[in-house]
Amino acid sequence: MMRVIIVGLGGVGRELAELLIREGGHQLVLVDEDRELCEQLAERYDALVLEGDGTEPELLRRAGVGEADVLIAATDSDPLNTVIAMLGRQFGVPKIIVKLNDLGLRPACQEIGVDAIVSPNLSTANEILAMIHGYRWLDFSLIVRGGARLAEFSPGVAQGRRLADLPLPQGSLIVSLIRQDRAIVPGGETKLKEGDLVVVLAQDDKTLERVREVFKGEPGAEAETETEAAEDS
Repeated sequence: MMRVIIVGLGGVGRELAELLIREGGHQLVLVDEDRELCEQLAERYDALVLEGDGTEPELLRRAGVGEADVLIAATDSDPLNTVIAMLGRQFGVPKIIVKLNDLGLRPACQEIGVDAIVSPNLSTANEILAMIHGYRWLDFSLIVRGGARLAEFSPGVAQGRRLADLPLPQGSLIVSLIRQDRAIVPGGETKLKEGDLVVVLAQDDKTLERVREVFKGEPGAEAETETEAAEDS
């Protein structure tokens, strides 16, 4: 039976907990600072639910970190997730998975010896579940290097259009589509809907600016979050 500790019970953390419970055969420990949320989940899930700061070593000891097979740092704070990963490594957890919103902290996590780094937009709970079971998923931060940019855009004026009809510049590629908090691999016939986020890889800043023009304007405001290339340390 695998002992899995999840610190941070936001969208990804909670969804992952539900997947693990449905799968069965795990000793699941859930940690979050939100007392009301912890009380709700303690009633709903067959799991040990602890309220508190996941960066506190004593709380992790109460969670049984010394016997854990997997530790997942899934709070909304990248620095906290990095600290949790560091503590997990010190406690000797065999597998550590960290959620990062900003891949700029990737080198630090690599130095710690984190087994997998996931983006909340590019990785779903199902993908993290696969990582727990030993499958490897593509780390987009390995692609984004040498001045390239990975960015998200709301559809804007492209809403309702097929991806195949978008005049994307050479040197850019749509790598994923975030729809209803899930990452999907779209095809050319996929039509953009309100609320979508289009994940685009561009070879440089100039290309990214040209991509920006494709989605610029109403309906929908631009929701671009750039991730600068993470140099391998």
